[in-house]
Amino acid sequence: MQWIEYQLVFPSETDTESVMYLLGEKGFANSWVDESVEILRIPDGYDYKVKDTDVTIITYESIEDGVDMEEEAVRSLATLQRELASFGMRESSWREPDLQHADDWKAHFDIEEVSNELVLIPTWKQEEAEGKYGQKYRMIFEPGGAFGTGKHGTTQSCLRFIEQVDVEGKNILDVGAGSGILSVYCEIRGAASVLAVDINPSSPSEIEYLASLNGVRAPEVYVGDGNALLGESLYDVILINIGGEEAIRQAGTCVHLVKKNGKLIVSGIVEWAEEDVRHAYEERGCVLEQRQVDEEWITLMFTAAK
Repeated sequence: MQWIEYQLVFPSETDTESVMYLLGEKGFANSWVDESVEILRIPDGYDYKVKDTDVTIITYESIEDGVDMEEEAVRSLATLQRELASFGMRESSWREPDLQHADDWKAHFDIEEVSNELVLIPTWKQEEAEGKYGQKYRMIFEPGGAFGTGKHGTTQSCLRFIEQVDVEGKNILDVGAGSGILSVYCEIRGAASVLAVDINPSSPSEIEYLASLNGVRAPEVYVGDGNALLGESLYDVILINIGGEEAIRQAGTCVHLVKKNGKLIVSGIVEWAEEDVRHAYEERGCVLEQRQVDEEWITLMFTAAK
């Protein structure tokens, strides 16, 4: 089976739900609205707002292998132009999608050599990686629904800081754990305990699965706001990979929970938020020890000198 992708342009006021319903009735599938957006800078990095301009609906048609794609696309475009004329369709075009097969998305995930100590290996590349890498630690992962596959610069900076502080035998708190890359790496390196915190309800199952892939104990997981955590001086290392605004909001709780001379690794910070993040932790008695930049993202490691 092959797929053809169509791009259909309509005025901004178009009832896109009705258009997509009609497309489904005509045998087209996986329709979605590709809205024009304006990128905005915010304290946590970037956000967007939808522009009041034309909207593009993307839809797909499946055809049998061997069918001439161009001939079929020309016929289908003529049908679409006729059926959607009442909606004021302004433009229509087609192309062969980048991903034609169910596993094509895997090409976006390769083996990642994070450091001299760690290599990240997708589940389907384990055989390929056998005997090729000299790192002491290997983490097997499978991309899922929660944030974090190890590819992002903030995650990799945190992984390298974990190596520096030596988490073996220590108590770790991971705030904004996502799919558990950082938490599970701490387990792999022999942490005494790991508590992973995230608001995403899918995180517990994904973290448990990631731990099972790597043959280690699954971290304890709390689904909720990190500010709800109770206690004092419980953790040797706290990982805070949640963006500048959230890192500031949870600074008081995290500093309260870290032990004296413990480490706070704060990541997901953009340059224009760095000063505010530093102030939030330094005014609570933390001392900046290291700063790491990965592309536009900044990671800060503090010592709690309280």
